[in-house]
Amino acid sequence: MPGMTAHPPRHDFGPSAQEQADLREYADFAATQDDVALAAATWFSRRHALTAQQQAEFASWQAADPAHAEAYAQLQSTHRVARRIPAQFAARWAVPPAATHVTPQAPRRHWLRALPYAAAAMLLLSVGAGGYQWWQQPVFSQSYATMRGQRLAVALPDGSQVQLDTATQLHVTLYRQRREVRLAHGEALFQVQSKQGQPFDVLSGPLTVTVVGTQFAVRNTLEHDGGLRVAVQQGHVRVAGAGQELVDLRAGQGVSSDAGGHLSEVASLAPNSVAPWRAGRVTFDNVPLGAALAEFERYGDTGLVVRDPAVAQLRIGGSFSLTQLDRFAAALPQLLPVQIVRSGTVSTIGMAPKAAAQAPLMQLQQN
Repeated sequence: MPGMTAHPPRHDFGPSAQEQADLREYADFAATQDDVALAAATWFSRRHALTAQQQAEFASWQAADPAHAEAYAQLQSTHRVARRIPAQFAARWAVPPAATHVTPQAPRRHWLRALPYAAAAMLLLSVGAGGYQWWQQPVFSQSYATMRGQRLAVALPDGSQVQLDTATQLHVTLYRQRREVRLAHGEALFQVQSKQGQPFDVLSGPLTVTVVGTQFAVRNTLEHDGGLRVAVQQGHVRVAGAGQELVDLRAGQGVSSDAGGHLSEVASLAPNSVAPWRAGRVTFDNVPLGAALAEFERYGDTGLVVRDPAVAQLRIGGSFSLTQLDRFAAALPQLLPVQIVRSGTVSTIGMAPKAAAQAPLMQLQQN
């Protein structure tokens, strides 16, 4: 008895019924596509499975018309963008599982079977990536700035409010899925309109302040005094500094940072101490007199100078009007052991005669 054949003999009688259906499907699909775009998508989907002859054919196709090379380059660019699309977005443009990888050794009819899905996948990728790029485009972008001594109130399209203090510059960008403000310098108070799925970030120096709905102030005076500060009046914010430094702030709390993004301990704030400049006032809490004068100078020329380092280190506290600097100058001799000597347009703050004799003791007490 003749031996059993291990496998039935193979005969190639042409495409099967399924393959013929696939070819008809591809023909119907191709008829709806731009010829150049479809060819570019087909070549791109095969780019890792080309034989030497096919590579030569691909080079010839590119050289035949500048539009060919341009379409292929556009598809490459789209692919790079698509690789950065988050999974939740990419899932919307997922290709059916039939789009399988075909090796160069696979029979041609199998390649034809996969070709409609591969080309369709690349064209869908192009549409999907384009849609993602559109989604990432800002819907609002605007810069705002105030001069020295000026303040500005801004209503943003999302319903949030921003108040800019003196000498402040910031840029607002609103996207469909997030909101971002870059505070270059100065101070601003934010009243954020809560929007589900649209976080509100303020970036200033090395700090990132993230909120959903709250009222808080961010101050960047690195060029002025080397510091950044965040103060919360209502709600809750999260402040990210250098490395892994992260703090949560609630109403009545604040934090400071240096230029390197190193955060201070969370501090409790005095009532009404968040952005007092809104009411035309400035508040000091046991700060050196030199720093207090420098703060006044941010809003305009004071005509007050301190030449004695010991006087500059005397500490002062209180709330003062930004528009009545003469009252501040008049109050200084009652608050500190100083005297004011006027010469033309300049008033020099110096140590009072009696206090000067006790200067070493006074400095010790101030420290």
